[in-house]
This record gives sequence, structure tokens and C-alpha cells, in this order.
Amino acid sequence: MTWHPLITEKSAQEAVYAKLHEIKEALLANPSTTGQENLFGGDLGVSLFFLYYYKLTQDTGHLDMAENLLSNAYDGVEANPSPTFTFASGISGLSWATEFSRAHEFIDIDTDDILSDIDPMVSNYMFGEMERGNYDYMHGSLGAALYFLKKELTPTIRENITTLIDQLSALDENGKQKWQYCYTAGQLEDSTNLGLSHGIPSILVLLLKAYQRNISPDKSKILIEAIVAFLLDNMQVPMIHKTYYAYSVHGSDIEAAKDTRLAWCYGDLGVCCALWQVAQVFDDAKLKAKVLEIITYSATRKDLNENKVFDAGLCHGSAGIAHIFNRFYQDTNSEIFKEAALFWYNQTLKLATFKDGLAGYKAWGGNAEQEHTYENCTGLLEGIAGIGLALIAAVANFEPNWDECLLIS
Repeated sequence: MTWHPLITEKSAQEAVYAKLHEIKEALLANPSTTGQENLFGGDLGVSLFFLYYYKLTQDTGHLDMAENLLSNAYDGVEANPSPTFTFASGISGLSWATEFSRAHEFIDIDTDDILSDIDPMVSNYMFGEMERGNYDYMHGSLGAALYFLKKELTPTIRENITTLIDQLSALDENGKQKWQYCYTAGQLEDSTNLGLSHGIPSILVLLLKAYQRNISPDKSKILIEAIVAFLLDNMQVPMIHKTYYAYSVHGSDIEAAKDTRLAWCYGDLGVCCALWQVAQVFDDAKLKAKVLEIITYSATRKDLNENKVFDAGLCHGSAGIAHIFNRFYQDTNSEIFKEAALFWYNQTLKLATFKDGLAGYKAWGGNAEQEHTYENCTGLLEGIAGIGLALIAAVANFEPNWDECLLIS
């Protein structure tokens, strides 16, 4: 797609570039302590920042830094006697980042040579987690599937993803697909998670990617339509509950805590990202109209405390909100989404208030209704690497494909 800079006013651009320089310096001075192979929290995610900072500035030193971080991630795996295989923090995410870097021509490597010994282990992990009932994309089977869907399709990969789709295909009696949320591996409760980060919208995006690659297309389409129906049937009335979507559905009842935060991870924005991709692929005018109704309402939600926006991160902070509205602006050219994106980018710059933070930022932790705690974080999901990636997308003239890892594209 054609991507246009959102922030074009000179002084605003200068502020973004200055903040990006601060973020770069902070990342260089503060190596991650959460694992080199950690995509969402460690140096592997930082490598994505440097790839896109290189693309923005054309400074090859940033490309060298990204390649070094990717190489170090493999060193970290080799040094770990029991590495995790999750997408968020383990080998599935590392493998995805490697394929992503090759596919988007950041690095020229033979990924088959690097990953051929790893792939069977990732496949075993994928099926093992499905057997335990853990479909979570960040910490379970579908994260491995997301990696395989990034690769060139071999007969083995096609067969494995087809098998995974078969395992996902148990429809309820009304023909509307839902899966119980796995809070801990192997322990299910009667709850359907509605968050893009851990719930049914992530399954929707993974099935759509399989459909687009012509993997079990008929069954994938049936499941896609069933999930869309489930999500549309479980909307709330925003004038009563403040949001269209709750955090989850328990049995036949929508969760008592009605008003979700404004964020990527949970709530209306994440659900809209998933539904919008379906509407575009199938050119579904009715679904497009419904998504635009929801996201237009979300554009009016600008009170940080009311919407539980306590930091600037991608996961549940202002940069993630800004980036999603920027995505919708690029797709629709709507001034409503442009104005919303600019508002949240401005909030992102304003939230750099910590004198002992990294480039002024700290990641929020704690309870939204009670204690607020903050800590320095370099990572992609909650830290300054992710904030930097969103800021780059605001001033760049190239598409921020990195957000594939967040299921936004």
C-alpha cells in the first residue's frame, strides 16, 4: 500500500525526530535485561526499531546494529539450556523476526539454512500447546503458526497449518465459533477472551492469513465467518457501557466489567483491527461500515484516565492507540482518524515526563483502579522500542510492516 507521512508540519516533525534520536541513544546505552531472544520485551524487538530507523535515516550504522542484535538473539538461544518457544519471548518470535527481516529485504540470508533444524521443534511446540488447550498467539500455539505463515510454504508447513485449522474447527451448536480462554496451560474455564492480544480476534487474524495463502481455504472461511458472527453478536451498547466490547464473555453473559480500556491489547481498537482486515480481504461493505462505526466512536474517546491510558507504550498506551488510528487513516483517508492519530501522537510526546526514564518514558504497571507503578523498559510491546516504531510510522513514507507481529496488518 502507499503510505503517507501523517505528521507534516515542520516543528512537529522536528519534535518527533528529536525524540527518535533520544530513543536511539537510550537503547544503545541500556541493553535489555529480559533476554536477547525476547521479541516483545528484549533486544530482538529492539532490532526491529533499528531496522526501521535505518529505513528512515538511511544510516547504515543502524542496520548494522539491528543485524548484531538479531545475531545476539541466536547466541542467547544457544546459551540457554531450556529456551522457551513462545512468540512473545522465545524461538517462535525469533524465527518470525528472521523471516520478516529477509522477506522485507533488510538482510540477505538463507533462512532455510538457519531455521531448518529449528522448524521441527517449533512444530512440536505448536501441536503440543494445542493439545493442552493453549491457543494463545503470544504464549501458545498460534504464535508458532504466525511464524510458519511468514515462511515460503512447503508441503510440510501447509500440512501442519491445515492440521491446526482442523483442530480449531469445533463449532458450537449455533454455528458461531468461540474458544474458551486458556488462563493457564491445560486449564479452561467457560470464558471467551475478546482481546486481540490473547483472545478470539487473534484466531481470526491467523485464520485470515491462512486463507490468504490458500491453506484449507473453505474451512478457513467457514471459521472466519463464524468468529465474525460471534464478535458481532457480542457487542455492547456504547451509550450504556462506554465501549462496544468487554474484556471477555463468560458463558452466555458479557463480562460484568463493561468498559474496556482504549488500547491494542483489549477493547474496541484491537477487535476493529481484526474485523477490518477481514472486511478488506472479502470486500464486505456491511462489515466495513460496522467497523468504521466502532472506530469512529473510539476516536471521540480522548480522556486518558477514563480510557486507562497510563503510559506511551504500544500494548496499552498512547503510541499503540496513535498507530492504530494512523493505520485507519492510511486506509480510509478519513480526517476523523487523522485527527485522532495526531492527538494520540501528541500525547505520546507529552508523556515523556520521567527524569530518570528512558528518553523520558517509563512503562506503567499495577492496577488501573488502584496502585500505579512505573519502570524503565526498552522493549517493543511496552517500552521505548515500540514507541519509537510508532513515531517512525508517523513521519515515514513507507509502510510499517513490523506491526504484523501485533496482528494489526
